[in-house]
Amino acid sequence: MFGKGHCYGGNRISPSQFLMLVILRRGPMYGYEILKVLREEFKGLWEPQTGAVYPALKRLGEHGLVKTEVRGEKEYYALTEEGRSWVQERLDSMSIEFLFMTRYFDFMSHEANAKNGQKVGAADSSKGLPMNLRFMMGEEMSGKETLEHLRLVRKMLGKGLEHIEKRIAELEKENQE
Repeated sequence: MFGKGHCYGGNRISPSQFLMLVILRRGPMYGYEILKVLREEFKGLWEPQTGAVYPALKRLGEHGLVKTEVRGEKEYYALTEEGRSWVQERLDSMSIEFLFMTRYFDFMSHEANAKNGQKVGAADSSKGLPMNLRFMMGEEMSGKETLEHLRLVRKMLGKGLEHIEKRIAELEKENQE
């Protein structure tokens, strides 16, 4: 899901668009309500902007996942039946995957930040998101930032693989006895 996002009917659904769809499972909301939920959920890590939310909702409507209803002077967004079904199918298939990813990224963030002397979740003040989250959310980064991030990921994955190899060896030894 992260980086490239999902695909629906040949259309790319970004991670931030998918978050909006998940939020709309709660019921119809106007755009600013969705923005407030996103800001609250990702407080201190990511601050979505109005200029990104409304175009994303419009694209989701063009894809047939979201419908719009005008109430008074506000446009309310709601999932279409197809949108609700599609989101639920994605969520059902992701449960274990997300549990693993959550624990994995939590562990890796703590390790990376502890070694670098950073506070866990410390954001790059120029972009508002830690570099690893900007990368996962598909945010644009400079070539230098991307290279730095990929080197860090390679290093963390190498250490993770070393740990896995050691654990496999331990378990194989235990099972031979």
